[in-house]
Amino acid sequence: MQPDPTVLLVCLAVAALGVLCLAIGVGRKRRWRDPTRLFTWTQKQQLIRQANGQCEHKPPLWFRCTTPGSEADHVHPWSRGGPTELWNGQLLCGRHNRRKSNRVPGSLYRWRLARRRKKY
Repeated sequence: MQPDPTVLLVCLAVAALGVLCLAIGVGRKRRWRDPTRLFTWTQKQQLIRQANGQCEHKPPLWFRCTTPGSEADHVHPWSRGGPTELWNGQLLCGRHNRRKSNRVPGSLYRWRLARRRKKY
């Protein structure tokens, strides 16, 4: 028993259309991203001066991290639309930068960071 050639053609067309949709990303929401991914060296130097060279992470009920800050991080992650500008940057140690990952901090975290920066 031979399959009908039109059925084979239709199946092939549907499969090709599915692959094409996956390739061009139909249905996937694209976020706007700043074309500049990394902070420049001068921006990083300003973040280091602003934080006095210390990691800016502070848990809610503990003291600020005492490790020297070594990585410039986006407060609002770049992968989620955060711009690469000084107001959106913070200095973190490697451990806290990886722990934060690409999570968007809440308004309480941002408020506490701004308040803490006035004391540096």
